[in-house]
Amino acid sequence: MDKNNLINFFIDSAKEENEFGIGTEHEKFIFTLNDKKRIPFKGKVSIETLFTFLLTRGWMPGELSEGNLISLNRDGASVTLEPGGQLELSGKIQKNIHQTCHEMHFHLEELKIYLNENDLFMIGLGFDPITKIQDIEWIPKERYSIMKSYMPTVGNRGLDMMTRTCTVQANFDYKSETDLIRKFVVANRIQSFVMAMFSNSPFREKINNGYLSNRILTWSDTDQARCGIKEIFTNKNFSIEQYVDFALDVPSYFLKINNEYIDSTKFTFNQILNGQTNDKFIDNYQLSLNDWVNHLSTIFTEVRLKSYIEVRGADAGKWSMICALPAFWAGIFYDEENLNLLWHETENWSYADIMSLYADISKNGLKAKFQGNAIHQYCQYLLELSSKGLERRAFYNKSGQDEQIHLKALKIILNDKKTPADILLEETNNGNNLIELFDKPYY
Repeated sequence: MDKNNLINFFIDSAKEENEFGIGTEHEKFIFTLNDKKRIPFKGKVSIETLFTFLLTRGWMPGELSEGNLISLNRDGASVTLEPGGQLELSGKIQKNIHQTCHEMHFHLEELKIYLNENDLFMIGLGFDPITKIQDIEWIPKERYSIMKSYMPTVGNRGLDMMTRTCTVQANFDYKSETDLIRKFVVANRIQSFVMAMFSNSPFREKINNGYLSNRILTWSDTDQARCGIKEIFTNKNFSIEQYVDFALDVPSYFLKINNEYIDSTKFTFNQILNGQTNDKFIDNYQLSLNDWVNHLSTIFTEVRLKSYIEVRGADAGKWSMICALPAFWAGIFYDEENLNLLWHETENWSYADIMSLYADISKNGLKAKFQGNAIHQYCQYLLELSSKGLERRAFYNKSGQDEQIHLKALKIILNDKKTPADILLEETNNGNNLIELFDKPYY
């Protein structure tokens, strides 16, 4: 395998426009109602018994780690676990947002059956609002053990990222290298505006620490080599080869050899590819495309490439916000008029301005500034574009409504000029009544 194989991986992943789909992934925290602790992995009421319940509802066993079941599969969807036990649904690839939203609602209602029977509570926030990191049980997964050791060597908040954050993200297809470039570059240029709208994690260990998104703050100090927004990603001359070069220079986390995870954090993927590790075991191993795919999954930039484009910047939120994230991006990515418009409108934005906004949003949300101006108005503009794009897509539900209905939550946020975090601060009296969140059916 050589660099050309890695480039061709992305080129060969292009799809015909009529084959385009939408994948949505969303994470949530699960707490016990009585003592407000994160659900344990094992025990009478636990992730293990939750999985047993889901197996009775048509889910099938997925990955085993150290003899423990840590994922489930059903009809093209999967349920997996983040390192601190956050539960993630990676949804089936859908053709439209109505289907995506139906799948999400079905999943959450299914979970609620078990949660209600066992005095558990599900919460959608970007950062765990109450739990100290030392009180979190780690999921027994080999790759997480490698990451747990490595994270403190490259940043100060990597363990927080792994155990105390939750997100909603969406995946989109491309039809050519040109289409990939336009979608990827536009997404990186405007990502901070979207992240601001979804800011939803103002608490850390029951305290309002002055940030509207502790999740974004956490990612800013996790691992600069594999996180954030890179300058080449915003450049009109960006290419697939540039992404491959970037990914090759990112340190590897692990190699899976003979079903065993091998720590490879001392080496970049490029060094492994070219047999330059001076580790005989690793240098004698023949890399496959599956190793490349695994490596790509350990890159955590705000927008990343796999066999599709993944937008990753949003805090987890209420049910309506989960639907709003893929809806917003579908109205941009899957509408040629919008995509071309934003490609040209943003081409003269400087990387310094983009990064200045990126640094501002974790603290200020919609009050952050871009080129000296508050971003609220431009967020409204982006939402209007997305709405028109969804209208032109013309996917209707049984009631005759198009996909624009899934933007309702974002329209309310922008009309009120309040992020979900701002609303949360008001609802809890600036955090004084934080525990009252747990009295609601689902937050």
